[in-house]
Amino acid sequence: MILKTNILIGILLFSISITAQTATKLKPTKSISIKVPEPSDICYSPKNDSFFIVSDTGILFETNLNGDIIRKQEQKDTDFEAVYSDNKYVYAVDESNRTIYQYNIADLKKVKETVFPYNGARNKGYESFTYDEIKKRFLLITESEPTIIFELDDNFNITKQTDISSIASDISSARFYKNNLWLLSDEDMMLIKVNPETYEVIKKWKLPIINPEGLAFDKNGNLLITSDDMQRLFFFNNPEN
Repeated sequence: MILKTNILIGILLFSISITAQTATKLKPTKSISIKVPEPSDICYSPKNDSFFIVSDTGILFETNLNGDIIRKQEQKDTDFEAVYSDNKYVYAVDESNRTIYQYNIADLKKVKETVFPYNGARNKGYESFTYDEIKKRFLLITESEPTIIFELDDNFNITKQTDISSIASDISSARFYKNNLWLLSDEDMMLIKVNPETYEVIKKWKLPIINPEGLAFDKNGNLLITSDDMQRLFFFNNPEN
């Protein structure tokens, strides 16, 4: 009986592992051209019911839900690759200079900048930034070679780091949504749902998008992906529906 139970458990775990590695194809419901040059990341702002999008040209944009620009803030000599917002601040991450810029969400005035030294190549620095609302920690992630998740406390002190290079060829964006960590791979053209405790892959989805660099979920749970090269915003239904 014990042997039979162990076999059944093994089959179940094997089935779960296969499911996690099999990528389902997603189809966009629509896409629009946006006037944001080289859009490298996007996040939804619950406070303003809007999107924040950062550009490789070092500009932080706020848009409405249709992608129309509402306002912007430029940071000279920067290469913004990641963005996250809460009810008070917007955080934009400069890959080249290894710096997190913190802006007041009300007027987009810079209130703080924090440097995180990293020895990787100039274009292999921090590519993703989000916040784990359950464990109250920021997640700062390098792009590739290797891909490292740095866990930060509210004062931006590094508390833990984990190599997740085996998950994908690269990670271009990250978002914490519905108690799970969602990752985007540019090179693999893949959306990946990950257990935030263990960083084990739960499920993958294949994206029909060239150069997908930004990932967001809106208030209705719809998925949005920005394409850097195409300068477009793609809309998807929630992949779990």
